Amino acid sequence: MSKDFFKMLEEMGKSGTNPMGAWAETWMTYQQDMAKLWMTTALKAGDAIAPSKDHRFRDDAWNEGIFPLLRHSYELTAKAMVDMADNAGLSDHEQDKLSFYARVAADNMSPSNFLATNPEAQKLAQETGGQSLIDGCQNMLADLEKGYISTTDENAFEVGKNLATTPGSVVFRNDLIELIQYTPMAAKTRKAPILIVPPCVNKFYIFDLNEKKSMVRYLLEQGQSVYMIAWRNPMPESGDKGWDDYVAGGVFEALTAVSDISKSDAVDMMSWCNGGTMLIAALAVMPEDLKAKVGTATFLSSMIDFSDPGQVKVFIDEPQVEAYNQRLKSEKVALGRDIANAMAMLHVNESIWGFVVSNYLMGKAPAPFDVLYWNADTQNLPAKWYSYYVEEMYLANKLMQPGALTICGTPVDTRNIDVPCYFLAADGDHIVPWKTSFTATDLVSGPTEFVLTTGGHVSGTIINHPAKTRRKYWVAGSDNSSAESWQSSATLTDGSWWPHWLEWLDQNNQAERAAPAKTLGNRKYKRLADAPGTYVHEGER
Repeated sequence: MSKDFFKMLEEMGKSGTNPMGAWAETWMTYQQDMAKLWMTTALKAGDAIAPSKDHRFRDDAWNEGIFPLLRHSYELTAKAMVDMADNAGLSDHEQDKLSFYARVAADNMSPSNFLATNPEAQKLAQETGGQSLIDGCQNMLADLEKGYISTTDENAFEVGKNLATTPGSVVFRNDLIELIQYTPMAAKTRKAPILIVPPCVNKFYIFDLNEKKSMVRYLLEQGQSVYMIAWRNPMPESGDKGWDDYVAGGVFEALTAVSDISKSDAVDMMSWCNGGTMLIAALAVMPEDLKAKVGTATFLSSMIDFSDPGQVKVFIDEPQVEAYNQRLKSEKVALGRDIANAMAMLHVNESIWGFVVSNYLMGKAPAPFDVLYWNADTQNLPAKWYSYYVEEMYLANKLMQPGALTICGTPVDTRNIDVPCYFLAADGDHIVPWKTSFTATDLVSGPTEFVLTTGGHVSGTIINHPAKTRRKYWVAGSDNSSAESWQSSATLTDGSWWPHWLEWLDQNNQAERAAPAKTLGNRKYKRLADAPGTYVHEGER
């Protein structure tokens, strides 16, 4: 037997619970339910098997013939598997992992996933004379060739054509970033420019999907001056680049350029996800002369405290990290596809099996969806950057500990961040739990504003245009003793948080408005290419 099995038994013995008793009870309940199901079927009372509430079995075909028995026996078995896993009595992390993988295994077993046990796919094959199966086979072969499951019609999109179309120019480039300055869209623009620091694991154009969703375009229309970092997609030869390189060559260089071009010493910096973590680190070690150029800092779904990293914690422990480090030694980069696959496992039915059934069993082509196109347009991470991030922040939680890390030769102390900070979190975020984001307000020394929006990691933050949104947000909580107390005392407002943030900028970084410069860039920072630049196309599918 493996060491992991004996470790699991040891953990169960230490737990102080009685997992064997819980397992026995679950097993007895399962046997009784299965016996009842078979007796119902034997008595030819198939109609007595209630329709399923599971969306996978909502079609009428699942209530005909043998299929009520098939899907209900699966539901009972899956429930027993999950219940037994949930009652294993392991330590918290090991319990989370077992429960997670038990659910993944149960979802993988669903009869809806296989042609032989999916009546909808069988019925469609009969109706189409087998064409749906031919189409599904062709879809599967195409996906096997490219190495991942299609989630959208990729031929419907092209970056620079119908995605990332807001006009602008690349005004700075080094081996890590391109800096894009966007063309003003208002007669007068605010003299304090906005510099966006996006994540380096996804491409920046989530901020500029199309005219109806683009945050960049919205800000320009509101009279803001906007700049964007576009991270380069690292190849194996860049695997030795780390946080020192990304902070100095990315954040510092971009801030210097924006301040020079705009002639402003009050740049409003906005960041998202691991871009926010990098901005936090950068501000904590930023030289005083450069920090003097920062007006405010905004962090969207960003973590300083990694004590609760959300659902991704099931992938992060020393054995799993060490195993992946062995792969990094040969690959030199953490492949963006690996990270995307891990995120997909968090919602395996919606992100994987739903498309397997639709694309392959039903032979349907996925519909065009710009967010899913962006989500699949992944970027790599340098091995050195990735290992430091996972080991020092996720595993050791050192970013919040003053002096525990050193970046760019300076001990990291988030208390050095004394500019006004705006923290935005989403209540449905499974990657950055909002209660973890809330703790960040106590880890900086400047004035803070915390806002909680409805929605998820993307849908609540970046895709939240005021012209068409069903979102709400909480603001101005008076009780900061805990995240729950803050929410209970906060005001819930209909609409997007974007206008609230712009008001906050004006209150915390007052700036005049004037006619924008007639040209982009300046003598030192010349126009190098039209937006969206060249780096966004590197490693393109």
